[in-house]
Amino acid sequence: MTLRKYKYSVLTLMLIAMLILESLASRTARTPIVSDLFLTIVAMAVFAVIFQRRWERIVAFITLAASITITWSRHLPIAAGYGISLEITQHFMQAAFFAFAVALILRNIFQAAAITRDDVAGAVCGYLLASSAWRCLFAVTAIVVPGSFAISPDLHDVASAQGRTALFSYFSVVTLTSVGYGDITPVRPPADVLAMLEAVFGQFYIAIVVAQLVGLRLAQALTPGEPPSH
Repeated sequence: MTLRKYKYSVLTLMLIAMLILESLASRTARTPIVSDLFLTIVAMAVFAVIFQRRWERIVAFITLAASITITWSRHLPIAAGYGISLEITQHFMQAAFFAFAVALILRNIFQAAAITRDDVAGAVCGYLLASSAWRCLFAVTAIVVPGSFAISPDLHDVASAQGRTALFSYFSVVTLTSVGYGDITPVRPPADVLAMLEAVFGQFYIAIVVAQLVGLRLAQALTPGEPPSH
């Protein structure tokens, strides 16, 4: 019961842990299987926490099952000749899954009549999941249009699927937050267009969601029988 009450808080911690582990990808001896296992666990946690209605679970399950199947099929010898195609399909399925999760989180926030601490964690989850969805699009762009990004040699190796995931997870977060360190830069379409769109999305997400959360909190404070908080 307590775990259910703090479901978004737990999921937020898992998403942060995934970002940390991905950032260490080039500095540890983690195998591709370990990386894919942790990503699978996090995706299943997202499915369990966010998708509640029957139709939501059906749609989410289709994209999640396809993503997980493709992820693990890449470890089979028979898939060796289809590695790039499978990776592209996997990224598209993951992008659809994460984007759907973000849409539902935003819907729940704007339909809520009251706000709790865990709902605030849910807004953070949406932000991190949005970053994961954009990461998938950047990874596909790097594969389909080689040379789309100018990348510092000190960053992760982009020759492997896990290296690309780690690199573009980092790039997606710094783009979403409009930090832009300059160690990885989009230099040609569609990478530059995607980067601009993600930066705009990140600014609107913060502005709109924070405004909604503050409005709900004020509404709670001013309900009859409760004195306004100062």
